[in-house]
Amino acid sequence: MQHCDKEFARESRRYLHQYPELSGQEYDTAKFIREKLREFGIEYQAVGETGTYGWIKGHQDNGRKILLRADIDALPIEEQTDLPYKSVNPGIMHACGHDIHTAALLAAAKKLAELKDSFSGTVLLAFQQAEEFGHGAQYFQEQGLTKGYDRAFGVHIAPDVPVGKVVLSRKADAASCDFFRITLTGRKAHTSKPHLGRDALQAGALLVGEIAKLPGRLLPASEPINIGIGTFKAGTSYNIIADHAVIEGSFRAFSEDSRQQLKKKISELADSAGLSYGVQVLCEYDCFARALINDETARQEVAQVAASLLGKDKVEISEAPIFGFAGDDFSEYLQESQGAYAHVGVYPEGSASARVLHSEKLAPAEEAVDIAADLHINYALEYLGRND
Repeated sequence: MQHCDKEFARESRRYLHQYPELSGQEYDTAKFIREKLREFGIEYQAVGETGTYGWIKGHQDNGRKILLRADIDALPIEEQTDLPYKSVNPGIMHACGHDIHTAALLAAAKKLAELKDSFSGTVLLAFQQAEEFGHGAQYFQEQGLTKGYDRAFGVHIAPDVPVGKVVLSRKADAASCDFFRITLTGRKAHTSKPHLGRDALQAGALLVGEIAKLPGRLLPASEPINIGIGTFKAGTSYNIIADHAVIEGSFRAFSEDSRQQLKKKISELADSAGLSYGVQVLCEYDCFARALINDETARQEVAQVAASLLGKDKVEISEAPIFGFAGDDFSEYLQESQGAYAHVGVYPEGSASARVLHSEKLAPAEEAVDIAADLHINYALEYLGRND
C-alpha cells in the first residue's frame, strides 16, 4: 500500500477550509489547485472559470484510464467551530467536506505523479466546481470530460461515521434531483367580481395539493420517490384576483424511468389545473443530478482496497442509499463508465463535532484526509496495474 504525504494533505486541507468560496466563485481555490499541479509537474486544463482537469500518464500505456474526482465549492454558512483554521470568509464555510475532498485529491495527485514511472495507464483528475449549486459537472460534460475512461472514483465525508471507517452503498447511493418551476398566468379582477378574472392563485393551490399526492399514487412503494415544493408565490393584494403564480420545487428518484414518469405527471397535472381555471401554464425543468448508482464491480474493487488499507472490519456495505434522497453530481461521471463513491468516516469520537452535513459546527477529524487520499492513490494503482 502506498501512502500520501500527510503533512501536505493536512496543510492543504487547513488552507482550503480557511478560505472557502461559493459555487462558481472558487477563483482562489482554482488558483491554489493549479499552482500545486504545476509544482507536481502535472498537465491540466481549465474547465469553465474555476474547474480544473489534469492528467498523469504512467510509464507504459496499457489503454486503461481512471478518473478521480473532487468537488471544490463551499456553502453560505457562518462557521461556528473552534478550529484554529476556521473560515475567515464571513458567511462561507466548508460544511460539506469539500475541503477534505479537494485536499485528498491533491495529495493523491502529488503521490501518483511521483510514482508515474511505476504504473501503466493514465490517471485523470477532475477538480469540479459548483457541486452544491447542482450544475458543476455540466462544465466537464460540455467539454466531453465525463467519458472516455474505464473507472471513475470519488469520496465524500460521512460525519456520522467514526474516523477510520469507510462505507459504500451496495448499489444506489444518491437520488436524482430535478428542479421544476411552474408559472401560471391568469387575469386580474376585483375579488368582488371573480367571473371577470382568471385566478392563478387558486389554480396554483390546486396544483400544489395534487403534486404533493404523487408519491403515494404514481409508483409502488417499492420504488421510492420524493417531491418537495419550496416556494409558492402569488398575489399582490387581498382584494385582487392573482394573475400570476409561480411554484418551485424538486423531485427525486433512484431510476431514470421513475424520474421521467414524475416529470410527465407533473406536466399533466399542471395542464389540468390550467384548464380548470382558464389560466396559461409554463413548466420548466432543470436536472441538477441524475441518480448516483455504484457499479457492482467497481464497488467491490474499492472495498477490497479499503479493506487492505484499514482492515476488513473497517469497511461497511450499506444496503440502503447512504445519501438517501440527497443528490450529488458525481453521478454524471458514471453515465458511460463503471465507478463507485466511497464515504469516509470523519467523526472524532468524543468530540463536539456535528454529525450531519451542512452544519455550522461540523469539525471533521484531520486524519480523514489521509485516508481519503490513500484510497485515491491505491485504487488508481490497483486498477491501472504496475509495470512489469
